[in-house]
Amino acid sequence: MSWARNMLGPLCIVAACALALSASRAWALPHPGVATTATFKIEPDGRVVVRVTHDALAFALNDTSLRIADAPMYEFLDAGERVQTPLFDAARERFVSLTEIRAGVEGKRVEVRVIEFPSAAAVWEWRKNHPDRRLPVKMEIIAEGQLPVGARTVSFHFPEVLGDVIATIDRPGAEPLTFPLAPGEMTPEIEWKVENATSGGEPGAAKVSGASTGDHSPGTVNILWRYIRLGFTHIIPEGTDHALFVLGLFLLTPRVKALVWQITAFTIAHSVTLALTTFHILSIPSVVIEPTIALTIAFIGVENIIAKKVYPWRTAVAFCFGLVHGMGFATALGEVGLPTGQLVMGLVGFNIGVECGHLFTLAAAFALLGWCRNKPWYRGRVAMPLSMVIACIALFWMVERIAFRE
Repeated sequence: MSWARNMLGPLCIVAACALALSASRAWALPHPGVATTATFKIEPDGRVVVRVTHDALAFALNDTSLRIADAPMYEFLDAGERVQTPLFDAARERFVSLTEIRAGVEGKRVEVRVIEFPSAAAVWEWRKNHPDRRLPVKMEIIAEGQLPVGARTVSFHFPEVLGDVIATIDRPGAEPLTFPLAPGEMTPEIEWKVENATSGGEPGAAKVSGASTGDHSPGTVNILWRYIRLGFTHIIPEGTDHALFVLGLFLLTPRVKALVWQITAFTIAHSVTLALTTFHILSIPSVVIEPTIALTIAFIGVENIIAKKVYPWRTAVAFCFGLVHGMGFATALGEVGLPTGQLVMGLVGFNIGVECGHLFTLAAAFALLGWCRNKPWYRGRVAMPLSMVIACIALFWMVERIAFRE
């Protein structure tokens, strides 16, 4: 009876959380993150061709791919042309007004002209060509602009709602430069100049230089830092599912040494599959990976409730689950198409950022709960109720992910 009395309060909390979970979209599993990629190709005559591959439905709904849930995505996907067309038209206007190409040190804004933009007809065609894969709907925006004569530098900016953008600048006479941009971030000034000189024996022809000694392009350290930041934000604040898994490992493990072994096994495993998936050696559809990740989180939550101590085999479980989570991490990089010269750097930087996110989660858990982990009431009043909440959320995610895939 005393156990029941002690558990009555926590169970009420769990019931309230479960009720809120079923009634609110706030706990819904975010739509799998789709990296927005943008290529800026600068022609020798100063014309800039912009190609943006993005989550077309999320952008039409004026939301980010990471934040939006599946339900409104499928509702919009199944809506007719009468509903879709006005939203795509509004998205087109939003893209034109918020996308910036700025030339020269004075930052003169260049007019952006849209050549191709997603439409209701394009969505219908996409559905016919992808009968077994309904989300995400990745489509391309093609736009162009003309740099003014004499401009030496150029910079670019996208709408914040597009989320993280992997930008590639392709300049004449220079290797393509690829680096991540935070949501709404303006690129550094990229050196670009046109000098009236003799080129190829033809008087008066333009001599184009894609880079110079005054190039403001981000260096290797800067680019590496950007990938680290991208990996960190994939966990904090965007990776709620991965962060809950790490928190679940923390709740049952009172000893730091045992927790370190589990986190190390998890880290090694997800690093392996992240590398294999990024290098296209291993490929498993997200329709399988996303529900499985939710299942691993639910498993940890349920095990925390049943098990009264950490068994040696839990390290092996953490390793196996790390293999699955690594494939989930690769979703953020798999469709980016990094240049060969930056593939390793991007992979290393992203992985470092992910680990920093895990460490931040553990540090926050220790700061909030570390003081009571050795108390006799810790398991009954803290570990078990929180594990129940984690299991409920994860099971909800799993059901939602499977249900909306049908």
